[in-house]
Parts: sequence; C-alpha cells; structure tokens
Amino acid sequence: MEEVRCAICGKEGGNPLFRKGGPDGVVYTLVKCPRCGLRFLSPRPCRDEIGKYYRESYFTERTDRGYDNYFSNATRREIERVIKLDLRDLGFYDFERSLPAEKRVLDIGCAAGYFLMYLHNRGWDVTGVDISPDCVEFARGAGMPVYEDDYLEIAFARPFNLITLWASIEHMHYPERFLEKAYDELAVGGRLYISTCRAGGANFMRFYGSGWRYYNFPEHLYFFSRGAMMKLLERRGFRVTGYATYGSGFGAPGSPARKLADVLAKRFRLGDMMLVAAEKA
Repeated sequence: MEEVRCAICGKEGGNPLFRKGGPDGVVYTLVKCPRCGLRFLSPRPCRDEIGKYYRESYFTERTDRGYDNYFSNATRREIERVIKLDLRDLGFYDFERSLPAEKRVLDIGCAAGYFLMYLHNRGWDVTGVDISPDCVEFARGAGMPVYEDDYLEIAFARPFNLITLWASIEHMHYPERFLEKAYDELAVGGRLYISTCRAGGANFMRFYGSGWRYYNFPEHLYFFSRGAMMKLLERRGFRVTGYATYGSGFGAPGSPARKLADVLAKRFRLGDMMLVAAEKA
C-alpha cells in the first residue's frame, strides 16, 4: 500500500470522505484534495499489486465490480453501440474525414479490443495496450495488435492521430504521466478521447452516496469532476474541444425508469459518465 499525492496539484494527502471495503477484505479510504477537489484512494495498492484485481473472473462473472461476460457477442454488441454514440458526441466522424488516408489510433486499456476492431474495419491502423492477459489473448485472437504491458513502459516510433482511454483513466496509478506521454505521442492536431465516471457537480451520483455504482475500490483509483479533468488536461498542454455526459444508473437496466433517467441525464448533462475530447495544438 502507498500514500498518494493529488495527480493535479501534487498536494500530499486529502480530506477523508468515507471508507469502504474491497473484495480483498481491505477497507479503503476515499479522500478529496482540499486544493483542487480531485477524489482518489489514499492509501492504495501499489502498481505491482493491482493486477490481481483483474483476474479472468473480473471479465466473466457478474458482480458489482465486473462484467457478466465481457467476451460474449451480446457484450460486444452493447459496447459497439455505446462506442458509436460516444464517437458521435465527440465529433469523431467529422474529425475522421479531415485526416489523410493513413490514420493511426492507440487505445490504452483496450480490454478485448472491440473499439480497435471497429476502427480497423473503417480502415485505421490500430494498436492497443492492456494489462489483462485474458483480454490481450482475446484481442490478439481477433487479429488485433495489442501489447500486454504498462503503457508508460512502451516506446512508439510514429505518432498517432487519435489516442483513446475508454473507461481507463480512473484505473491508472499516474494519470498525469499517461497524459504527458499521450501528448508527446500524438501528431499535431491529433485528438485524445476520454470516457470516465464523473464525480461532483450536478449528477445522479448524488442519489447514491457511498453506494454509487462506480465506487469500486480498489480498481477505481480516481474520480474526476468536470473541472478536475479540465485542469489535468490543460496543465499537460491539451485544448479541450468536446464534452458530454450520459448514464444514470437509476432503476433496473432496460426498465422504463432507467430509459427515462438516461434520457434526462444526457439532455441536461446530469450523467455520471463523462466524455472529453482534447486536441494537441
């Protein structure tokens, strides 16, 4: 276990918000930086300990912190549906049309590679990175070039037009380092797309308190508000070009209550997930 500094301003420690148990029986503390408002776990498992939380069961057994079966056709269809909506909200299709014929994308935390498959079918040169051996094996089995490694340890020779972090940045020990590296590896005018759970501000998270669906400790290490995310990006040189929210977690999946709540969350920017597009100037 290790104590944590704020990833935005570097301040040591934070104000405790609440404590909650993890699947390993350890009770974790969520703190909030008094300077910039970022929420994060402190202390937390070290980087060399975190892999045990991403065993195969995380992707194949329905729990409050994993997936029913991430490798099923039904899950792939649902993820592709969400991907297309996210890309539309971030202005991807106009951006894609502005690029030359050879287009390169890097997906960090690519999981089973569904996003890579989608862009590969659109003519992109795709690359993925993930630390889960089961996900990497699945993606490679589908023909996707994926590294089983820590992104911070990989050197890429050529720049990318697009780098994505779909529901990944909240899992990272050093999000500021990831963004610095991503900035360096983007082509000028390249885009960064991020999706992550949204903490703070007006959103459905407030209904649930410590029972919020994304308070999964210790897999989720950081919880960004819109303001915290903007600060993190702008301090690393990015210019934010797009923002949207979606998702409520209200009611049972597929129920009329969930459908209505999700519509309201998207229309009025009350979602507990956020999408951010940023550009390398």
